[in-house]
Amino acid sequence: MAIADASKQAENRKLNPIRNQTASNTPVLLGLYTPDYIGNQSTIDNQLRQVDQWVGKRHSIAGFFFDIEDSNPAYNIPVSLEQLKRNGYTAFINLKSTRSAAQIARGDIDSSLQKVAKAYSDWAKRGEGRIAFIAPLQEMNIPGEAYSKDPQNFKLAYQRIQKIFKEAGVSSQAIRWVFAPNGWSENNEHRFENYYPGDKSVDVVAFSSYNWGYCSNSSWKHWSSPKEVFESYIKRMKVMAGSKPIFIAQTASTSNTQNGLPNTAKDQWLRDSYTQLAGMGVRAILYFNINKECDWAINSNSGKSAGYKDAVNNPAFGYLSPAELAKKI
Repeated sequence: MAIADASKQAENRKLNPIRNQTASNTPVLLGLYTPDYIGNQSTIDNQLRQVDQWVGKRHSIAGFFFDIEDSNPAYNIPVSLEQLKRNGYTAFINLKSTRSAAQIARGDIDSSLQKVAKAYSDWAKRGEGRIAFIAPLQEMNIPGEAYSKDPQNFKLAYQRIQKIFKEAGVSSQAIRWVFAPNGWSENNEHRFENYYPGDKSVDVVAFSSYNWGYCSNSSWKHWSSPKEVFESYIKRMKVMAGSKPIFIAQTASTSNTQNGLPNTAKDQWLRDSYTQLAGMGVRAILYFNINKECDWAINSNSGKSAGYKDAVNNPAFGYLSPAELAKKI
């Protein structure tokens, strides 16, 4: 342990000078999703800290997905959150479910929710700036989830989840509630504004948006510019919830272009996207660093993406520890 701690201290000294460049202002925060279980130190070392070291700048936020009906939240919640905190990361939890919004809203899984809320409460009550972002029922406005496409019941379910966390003793200082739809929707009925639970229920607004390009799993083949992927949704969120910080809850780009798989196109997309987002006032960007439907990961094809490294070294991006973040967002 002593050797590991010394190594981490040395790594932090290398990264601190870059972090301090933005210390006088609140920086735009960087985040990553990892393909493996975030409760393992090996995942944090290999899929978070190693990326930090490679790009020369620390990520503040680590995103993951957690099912409300998880078999052992009393273990999985505190282990994951504590591992992240010890390593200087703040969790962004997408609280998912295989139930419909109506089932959640009427209380069908209250007992499971109470276990999750208690586990979170017990962890948060240990103090010392323990905090996480929680996004209930992410991407609720598009097909694909059991709880999808039911605006009224989504709002009731969202508020029911909050009520159960409050009853478990979770302080408002120890949690940031996130509204996290997809930017895109099939039609006007499912625009994300129709799902918004209201300013009193939300601390952060966020959305997911990807460049699917010519990925084989894309139903519409088109290389989407950063302006197409982000701009209109950011403008709409500013109208919907002008007082709330805006996060990009999930984003990534494929390398698949009309002409094959040249990494140069993805690299340039990353440079342009992060420059645009920093200029539009978003407060955090979480990159989906997992090859899932497409080759989203930054090291997908012929090695690590020079474009990602260039993108995040924009001086607008910086680091906040969990304790610092709790005071500023």
